[in-house]
Amino acid sequence: MNPASLTLTILIVEDHRPMLKLVQTLVSAAFPACRVLAAESGERALELCAGDAPHVVVMDIVLPGMDGIEATRRIRSLLPDTQVVMHSSHDLAIYRDASVAAGAAAFVAKSRTFSDLVPAISGLLPSARLCSGNER
Repeated sequence: MNPASLTLTILIVEDHRPMLKLVQTLVSAAFPACRVLAAESGERALELCAGDAPHVVVMDIVLPGMDGIEATRRIRSLLPDTQVVMHSSHDLAIYRDASVAAGAAAFVAKSRTFSDLVPAISGLLPSARLCSGNER
């Protein structure tokens, strides 16, 4: 089997650079065998999705231009097998409901990034074993 075909991809969509770097570091450490991509806008996320078809997208809600809700809707339409984790500082029912309506599989408040983000992603990857670095 071609090792490249086993590589799973996670896309982080976040416009606030310090948060983007923090999430990239956290996700890369938790899933060392995964390829981790980054986008700072919904539009750029769609471009990357069209070319790379990530398995999981971690999506901020408030983004410049297209917001994360609309970007999620479009990603799920384009790639129905791609799972989206909404990751937002806006931990309100209205945002959770809009995220679910757009097709997000999970919602993680930024205040719970360290405790909840990795488990949310792990539950959505086709095989967390392939990304954990424990492929023996």
